[in-house]
Amino acid sequence: MSKEYLTYVRKYADLYEGERDIFIKDLTPGPRKYDTKQVRALIARSAGNLPGADTLWVRSEMGVLDPEPWAIKILKELPDYVKGRPYTDVFSVMNK
Repeated sequence: MSKEYLTYVRKYADLYEGERDIFIKDLTPGPRKYDTKQVRALIARSAGNLPGADTLWVRSEMGVLDPEPWAIKILKELPDYVKGRPYTDVFSVMNK
């Protein structure tokens, strides 16, 4: 059964197909629902471009939901923290 995840982006242009590090929320019902984790994943604009992938819902920073889901294949889970100085932009640190 396919799992569903959610991610937030500042700008939709920041989200691109291919391999990348991304923060996701697990939407699986149960006690772990909404757990957030950082993963290295392959993402694609549609499930047809990534066979066997799970569903990735995308919301803007303001919470606006993209009506078309993306596809995601998690390659590995990353640590629960991002290296860098406190109170800096987490997105710019991830892209370095």
